[in-house]
Amino acid sequence: LGAEPRRPLPPMAAPGETVPRRGGGRGGRMDEMAARFGVEGSWAVARRHVVRWAECDALGHMNNAAYLVLCEDMRVGPGWSALGGRFAPDAVSPVVARVEARYLRALNFEDEVLVTLRFASVRRTSFVHDYAIWKAGLCFESRAVLVAMRQDTGEKAPVPAAIRAAMVAQGAVEEGG
Repeated sequence: LGAEPRRPLPPMAAPGETVPRRGGGRGGRMDEMAARFGVEGSWAVARRHVVRWAECDALGHMNNAAYLVLCEDMRVGPGWSALGGRFAPDAVSPVVARVEARYLRALNFEDEVLVTLRFASVRRTSFVHDYAIWKAGLCFESRAVLVAMRQDTGEKAPVPAAIRAAMVAQGAVEEGG
């Protein structure tokens, strides 16, 4: 019906594929994606995404809540499960204590974006994730404070040692507390 054909995605990463940082810096596909999407700074993980109609309002603008859902996907996937964490009644898993969001530029239906995650800091029972969404530069940024909790009791728990070590290895600063 006169619609433009969808442009093919370049081979650097499939939409939804998570690309972790290797070693002490970016490299390879991460550098290519950073240049393509105008990413600034160092990020531990990146995932490409194409904005779906279900994430938009009637005018085709990405809904504010959809930005936060993309951050949630990063939080539970590469930000917890990929580090060895689990989501189960007897497990320690993250609960959001606070989220800050800053919307800088609108995104629209079928925009191709890059969602990034950085492990900012880790304390005894909490940690901080930074997220950003990029398209020709920064469009959205968010910070979440997460608390490690036992799901069966609702009590705070120490961030598991292996997960803490993985976060620190990917750039998180260890803080007292």
